[in-house]
Amino acid sequence: MHWVAKSGGRAKGGRRRAGRLAWTLAVVGVLTVAPPVHAQQGEPLSFPQALQRMISAHESLRAAGQEVGQRREEREARKGLYYPKVELSGQFTRIDEPIEIDLDPIRKAILTLHPQVPASRVPPFVQEVQGESFWKADIRATWPIYTGGKVAAANRAADARIADAEQQQRQTGQSLSSELVRRYFAVRLAGAAQEVRAAVLAGLDRHLFEARRLEEEGLISKAERLHAEVARSEADRQVKRAGHDLAIARAALANILCEDAAGDPSSPLFIVDRLEPLDAFQASASRHHPAFARLAAQQALASQAVAAERARWRPDVYLFAKRELHEDGLTLLDPAWAAGVGATFTLFDGFARRHDAAAARLQLARVETLEARARRDVATLVEKRYREVERSREQFDALAVALDLARENLRVRTRAFEEGLATSLEVVDARLALSRAELERLAAAYEFDVALADLLEASGQADRFEALRQQGKPVGAVLREQQR
Repeated sequence: MHWVAKSGGRAKGGRRRAGRLAWTLAVVGVLTVAPPVHAQQGEPLSFPQALQRMISAHESLRAAGQEVGQRREEREARKGLYYPKVELSGQFTRIDEPIEIDLDPIRKAILTLHPQVPASRVPPFVQEVQGESFWKADIRATWPIYTGGKVAAANRAADARIADAEQQQRQTGQSLSSELVRRYFAVRLAGAAQEVRAAVLAGLDRHLFEARRLEEEGLISKAERLHAEVARSEADRQVKRAGHDLAIARAALANILCEDAAGDPSSPLFIVDRLEPLDAFQASASRHHPAFARLAAQQALASQAVAAERARWRPDVYLFAKRELHEDGLTLLDPAWAAGVGATFTLFDGFARRHDAAAARLQLARVETLEARARRDVATLVEKRYREVERSREQFDALAVALDLARENLRVRTRAFEEGLATSLEVVDARLALSRAELERLAAAYEFDVALADLLEASGQADRFEALRQQGKPVGAVLREQQR
C-alpha cells in the first residue's frame, strides 16, 4: 500500500475527515475495556492454571475452608454430650476450730443410772467430727440418659452449621471463578486492542512521513500535513494510555491469583455457538445454587432451635457416681463412694422459655419466607444472564457484517487512493473503521465470556466453564474464517 496524499485542493474536506479521524480514535480508546498485554511478558498462563492457582492461594477460599473445619470440630464437640462426663477434683480446707459433737448429756445419764460408778471413771463424751485442717480428693462421673431432645437437637444443629459453611465455601469459590474470568479475559481483550492500536500508530507514522514529503514537494497543503500530525499524536497517546492500563489490569489479575506478578494469559477469547435452553439453566439453579443449599441448612438450624426450646420444658435425667480418693479427710457422715440417679426440672424462669420458643418459631418462618423470595430472585437472575449471553452472541454475529463492510471499504479506498480518486486521510479513516469493527467484535466476545461465567454462577454450574470454553470456538479462529 502506498501512503501518498492527494493534492492540497481539498483542505476543507481534509478538516472534516480529520475530525472524523479524531472521533474514530476516541472510539477506539473507549473500546479498550481492559488494558493491553505487552508491557512485560512472563510465562504463558492458561485459564485452568490460573483457576488452580486462585483456588490454592486465595485468602477468601482458605478462610471459608477454615470455617468448615471449625464447624466440623464443633460437631465433634457436640457428640461428646452423649458420653459420661468424668471429673477429678481436690481441695484443701482450714477452719477456725475443730468441729465437735458434745455428748455430755449421755454421760450424765449414765452416771445417774449407775451412781456407784465414780464420775472420774466416765470420760467426757466429746467426739471430733472434723479437724482444723483437711483436704479431699474425689473422682465423679455424670451421664445424661434423658435430656428431652436437647442433645440430639444440638448435634443436628451442628450438622446444619457444617452444611451452611460448606455451601458458603462453594458460593465463594463460584463468585471468585466468575471474577477470574472477568480479569483473565480482560487482559486478553486488552492485548488485542493494543495490537490494533500499535498497528494504527505504525500506519500513521508512515502516513505522516509521506505527508511531510509531499508537502515539501508542494503536492499537499500544510493543513493536510497538520491533520496527519494530529492523528498520529492522538494514536500515540492511545498507545501510551494502553500501556498504563496494562499495569492496572495485570495487577488486578495478579491480585486475584495472590501473586506479585501474573503470567501472560494464553487461553483465547471464545464463542459457544449453542447452549441449553433457558429451562435447563433454571432447573439447574433450583437444584444446585448454593444460596438454596444455604437456606436449607439455615432452615434445618432454625428447626433444631425450635426443638431445643421444646426440650427445655422436659426434665433432665442423669446417672451419677462418686469415689473419694483420700478417705482420711472424711467425716463420719461422708461416704467413701456413692452412686444414683438424679433429675432436674425448671419450674419457673421468668417466662424465658416461652419467649425463646416464640423467637425460634419466628426465625424458622423467616427462613422459609426468605427461601421463597430467593427462588424468585434467582429465577429472574438466571433469565437475565441467559439473555445477556444470547445478546452478546447475537451482537458478535451481527458485527460480522460490519467487519466485512469495513474490510471492503478499506480495499476500495486503498484502490481509489492508488488511482488518485481518494485522499490518504480517507484511507486512514477506512483503516480506523476496520480497527474499530475488529475491537467491537473482540469486545462482544469478551462480553459473551463474562456473561457465560455469570450465567453459570447464577445456575450453580460455575465448574462447567472450562468444559464449555474447550468446546467453544476461539475468536481468533472465527475472525480468520470470516476473512477467507
